[in-house]
Amino acid sequence: MAQLEIRNVTRRFGDLLALDDVCLKIETGEFFTLLGPSGCGKTTLLRMIAGFDAPDSGQILLDGKDLADTPPEKRPVHTVFQSYALFPHMTVAENITFALRMGHFTQSEISARLHASIEQMRLTGKTCKYPHELSGGEKQRVALARSLIKRPGLLLLDESLAALDARLREEVQVELINLQSELGITFVFVTHAQTEALALSHRIAVMNQGRLEQVDEPSKLYGFPRNRFVAGFVGHINQLGAQVLESTPGRLRLSVPGMGDIVAPAQASSLTGQAGIFSIRPEQVRIGIHDELAGLKNHFSGKIQSVLYQGDVSVYRTKLADGVIIEALLPNSAPGRARLFEIDDTVKIGWRHDAGIFFHD
Repeated sequence: MAQLEIRNVTRRFGDLLALDDVCLKIETGEFFTLLGPSGCGKTTLLRMIAGFDAPDSGQILLDGKDLADTPPEKRPVHTVFQSYALFPHMTVAENITFALRMGHFTQSEISARLHASIEQMRLTGKTCKYPHELSGGEKQRVALARSLIKRPGLLLLDESLAALDARLREEVQVELINLQSELGITFVFVTHAQTEALALSHRIAVMNQGRLEQVDEPSKLYGFPRNRFVAGFVGHINQLGAQVLESTPGRLRLSVPGMGDIVAPAQASSLTGQAGIFSIRPEQVRIGIHDELAGLKNHFSGKIQSVLYQGDVSVYRTKLADGVIIEALLPNSAPGRARLFEIDDTVKIGWRHDAGIFFHD
């Protein structure tokens, strides 16, 4: 039995359909992420799990029990908000133990749990400090400690890393992964940041306009997206209009305006004459000079139009003869060189016959 089950949940706000018959199962001990653009329904779903909102129809079950009549404060669920919601007039110790002090816990129990939390969250020496005296990462750890001190069965995190700078965000991501692994508590994490979701999660639900587009492991979402929306939302991808010229069990032959014919992996549902989109990741595209890509079934000539240097990698935008632009991502691994190619270099681009995916209309 799944720890958390969402059964046919629908929620409307006036004419807006925020959640449309959502069904989802989350297993005990999972780091599960709800991913999608703003307004897709992910925060609405999180608020319903927490009890801050109720569905118009459907059920939310925790350990097999319908939560419909259980108020937020009675649910074995805690939420870490984007703002952390720390009490500014309370010290770190007072913030962390607030829920225990409001409950029926003895002073010795409170002290023991506080000591364990301080050690676990690496907050030694910070117990007497106030929130304004803490760094962003320390505030994050205090918020987590406060949510975990009552040992909930489920922890909800609502865009809780969004306020951190890039370096600190990476550090806290590692902390979250380690913490979740150590505690074995189920985490349900909401974010619109694709790289964050891919780095943290056991499974990800991609949402769009109140619906679940795909629920899968990060590598499957990225490598085998189910539809055009998932392909375009999770990571970067080249998307080219195409039509099926030939469909066989082993391959597709596609016609792409401005490029001519290309070979793509077979798709069981693709038929001759269908129109759609051919999608290929920038890291699957190779760039060369002269004839070094001649062995690839898909290869074309063009000029480097722009270079986006990102430190360890660079993104090269190549414009082909008929105006089609293809992005390629290459590591900056050549000794003594920051770039492999320069703007206006004439190059060959190409990719393997088994790379990319075709989505028909």
